[in-house]
Amino acid sequence: MDTVLLGLSLLILIGSIFGFYYFEGQALPVVRVVGLFAAIAIAIVVAALTVQGRALLQFFRNADIERRKVVWPTRPETVQTTLMVLVVTIIVAAILFMFDSLLGVIVRALMSGG
Repeated sequence: MDTVLLGLSLLILIGSIFGFYYFEGQALPVVRVVGLFAAIAIAIVVAALTVQGRALLQFFRNADIERRKVVWPTRPETVQTTLMVLVVTIIVAAILFMFDSLLGVIVRALMSGG
């Protein structure tokens, strides 16, 4: 039964996309978009009736629960971290520039014969 429902869901989805493009010159764009979203919603509901669909919905619920547990940094923490990244980036860039310049001098000295 799950295979039939998933197939039906896929057919609804394909049909909605086909209808969206088929009625391009005949219907208002708003009607086409609303129809497309309605058909997609119906396809999702049909797919959710399967074991795989219920498992996917449970996964999204669990992901939302975990998302709510995230502690976002405060504005001062964000500013401080950003400044630290900028300072470290500038220091690393300066070190790499000096190393590249030194290697350039060495290579030019070797290439010029001494």
